Amino acid sequence: MIVDVAVTPAALRSIDAGRTIAVLDVLRATTTIVAALAAGARSVLPFEEPEEALAFAELHGRANYILGGERESRRIPGFDLDNSPRAYTRDRVSGVTIVFTTTNGTRALRRAAEVGSRVLIATLRNRTAVAHALLVGGDATLVCAGSHGDWSFEDFIGAGSILAAMRDREPGIALGDGAFAALSAYARHARALHAAVARGTHARHLIAAGFSDDVVWCCEEDRTGIVPVLTDGQITAV
Repeated sequence: MIVDVAVTPAALRSIDAGRTIAVLDVLRATTTIVAALAAGARSVLPFEEPEEALAFAELHGRANYILGGERESRRIPGFDLDNSPRAYTRDRVSGVTIVFTTTNGTRALRRAAEVGSRVLIATLRNRTAVAHALLVGGDATLVCAGSHGDWSFEDFIGAGSILAAMRDREPGIALGDGAFAALSAYARHARALHAAVARGTHARHLIAAGFSDDVVWCCEEDRTGIVPVLTDGQITAV
């Protein structure tokens, strides 16, 4: 198999359709989705815009959903939760469906769904589980959600972390240039992952906004074995 890394969702335009795609928005959207499903949420429905999310919830019965997400890292007015993964506790989300929108992550998921035959939600916290799922799915691309169209260090490092777990299981997998670069970057910073991520642009923004605990939480590796999958507009845990 061949595995590569797309440093932004825009790079999806140049890949072959039908391959497996794993989307990373380490700070914080995919980490929050994984946290919600690990806490017992029934599913997560990703939307690109807050207006879309609100309209869907109103149409199908507002009381049946929790609205979660952010714009500029803050909770959207009228929404129940923001994009902090630590807010999606079992007491809050168990058994419910979450209507979810974020600045970068949910957009990346929607783009991936247009191209991939299978779309996985990837984070540092489920990196080995995602790695093993990718190894049985043929050629794959790890997609970094990035920030406002630019690449982001934490997503690139996250991709490298998953690639390292893949190589641990199958040393012979072939890597594209982007994947080789991500794996090399991860190898350099693996022993001090939080310190490295915290120096990135988006991490510094979150820390300044009071979300330093989220940055720590998002940098913890292998805390869950679930691999959420996006199918027909709905994310559920596998």
